[in-house]
Amino acid sequence: MIKVDQLSKYFTPLKKVVDAISFEVNKGETLVLLGTSGSGKTTTLRMLNRLIEPSSGTITINGQNILQQPADALRRQMGYVLQETGLFPHYTIAENIAIVPGLLQWPKQQTAARTEELLHKLQLPPHEYSEAYPRELSGGQQQRVGLARALAANPPILLMDEPFGALDPITRGMVRKDFMALDELHQKTIVLVTHDVNEAFIMGTQICLMHEGRIAQIGSPATLLFNPANDFVRNFFSEQRLQLELRIMRIHDTWQWLPSAAPGNNAQPLQPGTSYWDALDQLNTGGAFFVQYQGETKSVTSEALFTALNQYKAQKQ
Repeated sequence: MIKVDQLSKYFTPLKKVVDAISFEVNKGETLVLLGTSGSGKTTTLRMLNRLIEPSSGTITINGQNILQQPADALRRQMGYVLQETGLFPHYTIAENIAIVPGLLQWPKQQTAARTEELLHKLQLPPHEYSEAYPRELSGGQQQRVGLARALAANPPILLMDEPFGALDPITRGMVRKDFMALDELHQKTIVLVTHDVNEAFIMGTQICLMHEGRIAQIGSPATLLFNPANDFVRNFFSEQRLQLELRIMRIHDTWQWLPSAAPGNNAQPLQPGTSYWDALDQLNTGGAFFVQYQGETKSVTSEALFTALNQYKAQKQ
């Protein structure tokens, strides 16, 4: 859906902020632009909706060059979520959410129904929040409104620039979880900027790791973790490696290395797609667990999971 080819941006002749990068994002995928400050990730995102004009290279969406259409028409096809929310303080919550549907001349009844739907989905009961003003909301609630506004016109593309970065860790996790639970996201193409490695691995279908304006590596979270392209990529994830491994690995990924064993009495089932992180959390409660997959039944223990993980990693080296 989105194709970027040899895209560059330089604000002075001697310094390229983004240097000849190329990538594609398919419908329904979430591409995370990850990197240190100054790596060019936010500049890249803003070139996708022409808030910053490219110096060279091309961006096409559904085969159409974005420079060959009016910028305002382009932006109306995209939701845009900012870290600071950007809510209009003199508009009510309902009026903030209705901005893009209004620009698209939606009927008032349709706009009202969509606003109410999104408020419900994002845990903001309409009877409490529709007529409130941004100053009356907490930071987490304001960010939920920002998400609702970006989704209001049901755009096929969603651009997100550090959308949860201003929130405290607990609120951040709650808002992100509710956002990711939205069923309509399965049909959207998302490009997300973050400096939070864990967030990248939780949300990303693909991760584009940037360094000094260039792409160090692009691929699935597992590819970057287990098959790093160079020392920079390897070192970038080194401090959080074990936690990241546990988040991305699923029980079925290491099924062949888990020992076959009949479940004990009172053992509880786990799904094959359960992450190592969640499985270990369950095991820490002291219960017994088993998994059924591909016609086999296997007991799951912490020791068995770590042994299987090490065998998986050895195969990848």
